[in-house]
Parts: sequence; C-alpha cells; structure tokens
Amino acid sequence: MARPETGQLSAAWPRLLFAGIAVGVFAADRVTKSLVVSSIAPGSEVTMVDHLVWIQHVQNACGAFSLCTLSAPIFLLVSAVVAVALIVYEVGHSGPIWMHAVLGLVLGGTLGNGYDRLTQGSVTDFIALHWWPTFNVADSAISVGVVLLAVGYLFRRRPSPG
Repeated sequence: MARPETGQLSAAWPRLLFAGIAVGVFAADRVTKSLVVSSIAPGSEVTMVDHLVWIQHVQNACGAFSLCTLSAPIFLLVSAVVAVALIVYEVGHSGPIWMHAVLGLVLGGTLGNGYDRLTQGSVTDFIALHWWPTFNVADSAISVGVVLLAVGYLFRRRPSPG
C-alpha cells in the first residue's frame, strides 16, 4: 500500500481536524445526554457544584437556551441547512487552522441537537446554572464556536492597501 505524500497529508489535515472535532463534539453530546436520560428523571436535578452548577433533566422543544421563537420542525430544518452549509464551506475553502477547528465545534453541536430533534422532537438539556437557561454540550460547542468565529473576524489580518 502506497503511503500518502507529505503534501497530501498537509492538505487533508484541516479537513481531518474539522471532521474529528465535529465527531468528538457529537459523541460527547450523545454520551452526556444518554447518561442524563438514563439516570435522572425529567424535571429532577442533582447538585454538582453547590450553589453553582446542577444537572437538571429538561426536554427542550424550543431553541437554543430554551428560547421559544420557532417550532421544532423549523429548528430541524435550520439545523440541516446549517450542517450542509458548514460542510460545503469546509470543502470549498481554506483558511487558518483554527477556523477549521471552530467550524468543527459548530457542526458537531448542530448535529447533536439536530439528532435529538429528529429522533425525539425535542433536545435534552441538562447543565443548569439557575441564572441562565439550561443547556447541553452541543449548545456549548455552538456558542463557543460562534464567539471564536466573531473574535477571529474582528481580529483578522486585512490586506494592506496598495
């Protein structure tokens, strides 16, 4: 079997990073949600860090952070469109390595919550801070990814004029 050339591996690395992070986030999201569903009754909560973090089993038919603005089928459609757009963008564009990693975070989170909506009509949320809506690993990955993309955009290098 022929070994890939170093240049081929270098060119593939950003996409492998993108895919690996997306798969990792999706897997972490599925595992944590499965643990919550199998061990905590809906509506119940367990204190993790006293007066700071609770694990609370919530089935969220609304949007991110329990914000009810669109119906579940609309959120499922938006998730599918975002996932396809991220994959198409990733395949067609190059950029700094951090961008591929960050887009992987957003894709993994989108797929995690999209999977829940597709299979159960709602999203399992479980991280409760009591001063913020209950959320999950997928929500966290999407939020961190979007913030990092915004920061990267604000501090991007602009070509010098002339």
